[in-house]
Amino acid sequence: MPTRCAALFLFLILFGLTSPSGAQIYCPLPEDGIWVNPNAKPKEITRIEIESSCHDGRVDTRIRAFTSCIPRDCKWGWTAAELRDGGGLQVALLGFLGGKVIRLRRFGDILDTHVLDIPYDRSLPRDEKIYNLQRK
Repeated sequence: MPTRCAALFLFLILFGLTSPSGAQIYCPLPEDGIWVNPNAKPKEITRIEIESSCHDGRVDTRIRAFTSCIPRDCKWGWTAAELRDGGGLQVALLGFLGGKVIRLRRFGDILDTHVLDIPYDRSLPRDEKIYNLQRK
């Protein structure tokens, strides 16, 4: 399993987990709040919660994601997010069987959400989906 975690970490570095340099940041971020996907199917993103705050010129952002499960939604714990060059956020969520990289960007009352599922089992395919969540 350590080599799988190392492979996921390397992928995240190559995938571009970066923050903008020298950009003016305002708090709370435009993505801050609760976003929902009322039409989620099983295992799809149902809700994203984003919290941001500024401290001494630094932005602290954390994200919690929920997926459709039975009998109630499964939730990923609060995870620190990174600011992306050009705006938006990115977070890497690590689970027991795989991870998710979620890229988020707000457009009005829509949160454009790109989710890349990365199973630790290399025989399983990666899956990428796009959701448009609505502000709650």
